[in-house]
Parts: sequence; structure tokens; C-alpha cells
Amino acid sequence: PVISDAAAFLYIKFYLKGGKMRNITFAIYKGIEYSAGIKKDGRIVLRSEDDASKKEGFVEKEIGNNRIYIKYVQKDEIEEIYDKKTYAVYEGYKFIVVDETEKQILILTMNGDYQEWIRLGMECIDKGMYQKWINKNEAEIEVLKEKI
Repeated sequence: PVISDAAAFLYIKFYLKGGKMRNITFAIYKGIEYSAGIKKDGRIVLRSEDDASKKEGFVEKEIGNNRIYIKYVQKDEIEEIYDKKTYAVYEGYKFIVVDETEKQILILTMNGDYQEWIRLGMECIDKGMYQKWINKNEAEIEVLKEKI
């Protein structure tokens, strides 16, 4: 069974706070991968959590309790831009990965047999939404890139 990408990524965007997962769009700028977004005027906004980014012209911004660095560039200044989605195959099922630590990943599903998710030890976090932290070595991790 495959989860609904659209629903899972809405979960990431609107409900997940903290952790290491970032926006699903990325750009390569001067050989470094940054979280990115595309503005209506076509510019690319690059985001970084690294203080050293200031040396590359990134401007510091505070969003809530978080400090990030942003830079606007033209599309021809970047090497590549793409959406990146991370999946984990765990116990024969394919889940979206919504967060990670050094040794664990947080898997999520929003459809399928809830009794099976309970059997796998997943926690119901909202109606029809089940998640579980697992060790990275318990799953086969797939990272898919789709060029924009």
C-alpha cells in the first residue's frame, strides 16, 4: 500500500513543528543544497539554518523561536531545483518520512487499515493519521527527486 503524498505533505506543512525535516523543495546553489521556494516573480528564495550562510549573502530572520537565513536569487544562479520526498519501506508498507533524528525516522500514514497500523505500534495522532518513530536500520529509505 502507498500513502497519499498530497495529504502527507499537507501534514508536514501545517502540523509538524521542529525536527530536522524541511520544506520539500530544494535548490543547489554554489554546490550546497538549500531548502527553497519559488516566488511569484520567478525568484528563488533559499533558506538555511547555518550561521555561516551569512558569508554568502544570506540575511538573518527570526521566525518564532527559530533563526533562519534567507537569500533571494534568480533561477539562472542556481544549479538545480527539485522536490525531494523521503519514503521508508517498513514491515512491507511504504510510508512517508516526516521527521528524523540522527538514528530514527518518523513515519506517517493517512490511509489503509488502521488495525494494521495499531498492530505495528503506530500512534493515532489525528483522525486517520498514524505515526511511529523507528530506527533507521529497521527500514529501507528511499529519497526521490523530481526536477522542477
